[in-house]
Amino acid sequence: MKKRCLIVTAISMALTIGSAMSTFAAGFESTPQGVKYRWGSGDYCINNWVNFKGHWYFFGNDELMRTGWIQRDDSWYFTTDTGELQGGIMKINGNVYYFNTNSLKMVTGPYTYNETTYNFTENGTTGGAPYVYTEWNSDGTIRRGNKIKVR
Repeated sequence: MKKRCLIVTAISMALTIGSAMSTFAAGFESTPQGVKYRWGSGDYCINNWVNFKGHWYFFGNDELMRTGWIQRDDSWYFTTDTGELQGGIMKINGNVYYFNTNSLKMVTGPYTYNETTYNFTENGTTGGAPYVYTEWNSDGTIRRGNKIKVR
């Protein structure tokens, strides 16, 4: 009987210690400061990219997800207010830009879109621009049109 009681006590202690150990699920966390991403280790993403379900997000030195314009490694990127990096033709504050659909970096120089070649600069197109109905503000919020749905 004494042996059985000792075994039950040992198992109970092991379960108590095991449940006290912290485990973290990786994912997005909404905080009063903004959205953060926690790695499986429990650390927050700092000054780095996160690929979540095939979509890219960027988190700054303050651990917060960035929206709007992002400059990183001499390249420009744009995210909507969901934080998701965007590719393709986008109208931002009245200017039209092209973001490579693979790298999601802003493209400068000549680029052919819908069989017309446009000259893209860091300030948008010069000498005319393709028509883009949906327009965004610099902070990633929608100005006009239909909001992009995150899958």
